[in-house]
Amino acid sequence: MTLRGLDIGDNDLLARWALDAIRDGVVVLDTDFSILLANDTIKDLHREKTPLTGKRCYETFHDRPEPCPGCPYPSVLRTGESQTVLFEYVDGDLTRLYEITMHRLDDADGNGMGIVGHTTEVTKHKLAEQELQDDINRRRVMVEKSRDGIVILDRHGKVVEANERFACMLGYTIEEVYKLRIYDWEAAHPKDVVLQMMATVDEVGDHFETRHKRKDGTFLDVEISSNGVYYGGQKLIFCVCRDITEKKIMERRIHELATRDCLTDVYNRRYVFERLLEMVAEHSRGDSSFCVSILDIDHFKTVNDIHGHQAGDFALKEFTRTVASMIRQYDLLGRYGGEEFIIISRTGSAWETFAMIERIMRTVRHKAFIFEGREIHLTFSCGLADSAEFPRETLTVEAIISLADERLYDAKATGRNCCIGPAGLLQGLGANETARSSGS
Repeated sequence: MTLRGLDIGDNDLLARWALDAIRDGVVVLDTDFSILLANDTIKDLHREKTPLTGKRCYETFHDRPEPCPGCPYPSVLRTGESQTVLFEYVDGDLTRLYEITMHRLDDADGNGMGIVGHTTEVTKHKLAEQELQDDINRRRVMVEKSRDGIVILDRHGKVVEANERFACMLGYTIEEVYKLRIYDWEAAHPKDVVLQMMATVDEVGDHFETRHKRKDGTFLDVEISSNGVYYGGQKLIFCVCRDITEKKIMERRIHELATRDCLTDVYNRRYVFERLLEMVAEHSRGDSSFCVSILDIDHFKTVNDIHGHQAGDFALKEFTRTVASMIRQYDLLGRYGGEEFIIISRTGSAWETFAMIERIMRTVRHKAFIFEGREIHLTFSCGLADSAEFPRETLTVEAIISLADERLYDAKATGRNCCIGPAGLLQGLGANETARSSGS
């Protein structure tokens, strides 16, 4: 026999088969909560496995003598508006979650005759939702408690999410941060460059250092770890921002300690030679010329012998302070060794550098350095060399230092307290005149 062969009176059998084939539960209730019809899925929920017809739902499934608190049945029957509720079904140690949607069944006149309930087990779905929510809550706690600033941006640079630490780093309230865009605080790059950088951030991410501008106009150094993610159909940029201002200050301090002379606080010999190497390379390309002046305090050993080494250290510091105050903005002063110092002049002509050395000589010559009530008088000799004296292809650091050193030796041999430079300079100034000025 086929289905077509069934009698018209067998429609109830077809309906029963159809209901029982549905994996979700279907139940029809009378106006007094009595079960009129239930498919196999609903029957499986009944512990006693006895017929359900005629039994009230709250007695059968919840072991209650009266309707369950909050049951939407009376409201659906009264208003005709369908409602969905979540309920727990406890079977021994197992608790299962179900959603039931109730619809009113009306007669021809629109009066409520009963309820049909559509029940779906949502245990796995709800557990997954809860796990997701728990994960979100854990992540939110981690974000809020993070010592780093965290900000999420859309592709236009607008703040989508941020933690309190990020707001604190910039000096804003969290409410103010949500009104900002990245170019309101990014200080190292212009707006168009920032947006271009954001467009290229992918899931692999990027790691870099930059500077942020605070609300009060001050700046902080930050280390950024960023990556792009797609969420809800749009690209978001997730950024973790670490304040490295103190680290940068420490790095600069360490760099200063590595490049400065510990006694006089001018640049040390190594740093000076590193800069000289750069200048020689620039000169070989025809980019610039420069001068090297080597200064040697005259008879400095006598200062130590007469006044002591503490006085000698004091004199060295005061001497370098005086010289440093008189050199030009782009000149570089360093300690060459002992009582010898070096000045690298990157701007101006050799004649201008020579004239500057002469001014420093006159100032030092007439200055009394007072140590514990005693006057210490100093003079110095100087040898000056100009990079223009060398063909570009033959200039080396050793060559220009050697020439300045030779002229320093000549200055000492001439009687000290003078500066010897290129011969062309001295035609205008007069080497003998410079030497004679030492006694004035």
